[in-house]
Amino acid sequence: MKKRYFKYGGAYIRVTALGGFTENMINEMISHDIQIYEIEQTDTFLEMVIKPYDYPFVRKTAKKYGIKMRVSERHGLYFKLYPYRKRWGLILGALCCCAVIAVLSQFVWDIRITGNETVTDAEISRVMEKNGLLPGCWKFSFDSGVCELSAMTELNKLSWISVEKVGSTVYITVAETENAKQEEISVDTPCNIIADYEGQLSYSIVHKGVLQTQVGSAVKKGQLLVSGTVNDNGGNIVYVHADGEFRIICDQTEEFYLPFVQEKTVPTDVKHYSTYLMFGSYALPLFWSSYNPADMEGLSYTENTYTIYIFGQPTPYRYKTGVFTETETQTVTYTAKDVVNQLEKQKSDFEDNFLSECKIISSEKKYETTEDGVKLTVKYKVERTAGIKQPINIVY
Repeated sequence: MKKRYFKYGGAYIRVTALGGFTENMINEMISHDIQIYEIEQTDTFLEMVIKPYDYPFVRKTAKKYGIKMRVSERHGLYFKLYPYRKRWGLILGALCCCAVIAVLSQFVWDIRITGNETVTDAEISRVMEKNGLLPGCWKFSFDSGVCELSAMTELNKLSWISVEKVGSTVYITVAETENAKQEEISVDTPCNIIADYEGQLSYSIVHKGVLQTQVGSAVKKGQLLVSGTVNDNGGNIVYVHADGEFRIICDQTEEFYLPFVQEKTVPTDVKHYSTYLMFGSYALPLFWSSYNPADMEGLSYTENTYTIYIFGQPTPYRYKTGVFTETETQTVTYTAKDVVNQLEKQKSDFEDNFLSECKIISSEKKYETTEDGVKLTVKYKVERTAGIKQPINIVY
């Protein structure tokens, strides 16, 4: 165990002493607090382990008592580096490496965003870049307070944000405002179920409570579907937490309009490039990059990342190129056919975003062409999940 400790914990030497008065030498070493870690004595020699800086004193003491001293083993980092003491290139390289590390530690290499759900990382990053915070920037080139205030001003969905520097990493923690949704009613709270849409009740199943209408009946918005006021077997009125599943067939009309003359944003041939050398999640901007966050607002952005190979083998390093393309606004006159195709795309997007949870039973389309554009009117018949819970106010 001692050998392993010295081999990996520090430098040590093993010396062999021949002849003379070894007992006197050991006594004098102990009196001068010389640490002897291993000692082995035979009839012909004495072997022990000492620290390198104690060797001059031990050698002088051995000579005093007529002992021949010989170093048999040398272990430790000091002895491994000693042969390279005259190789100034290695020393300069080590100093340069330390200098590079010291310089690079003054920059931001990683930005971590947490706590966001509806607000994307890209939206938050855009606001940070306007205030000088982006991978590769100097740690003191931006103000955390200004970044926080700017984000709260531009991103309405944020209720709180914190920008904190930790070494070369910036942690951005956000909290979002909650949407105005109906609060969940506890199962212990007596409640009714009312209709939140107007239409025809197509499906109902009651888990608890008393159904107030039948499938196939017309219902109005706010109409009572299930009552939480029931009679028990003893003729008493009790209040329960009404529960069930309902679907209503509704009529819904939507209008979409587009003019023939539209303004369109198109890319130009003017491009700006940003280049990074990636080390895992760290990004080192390269000196030939023409990226300037103050000038890039409103430009379109694309990027590609490439793995760096050495002798055909992939390395953990990557090369990322970003292209910022300047855009211009052009006035384009479309034909009626083109506008109809655009309206069909709008209709499809509306159905994907707002009717995705509904079953579309039918849809009737009607186009109206004017001098300026085309209007599309769509009459939908959809089946949607309905019914919201309303607490019962009990007066005692």
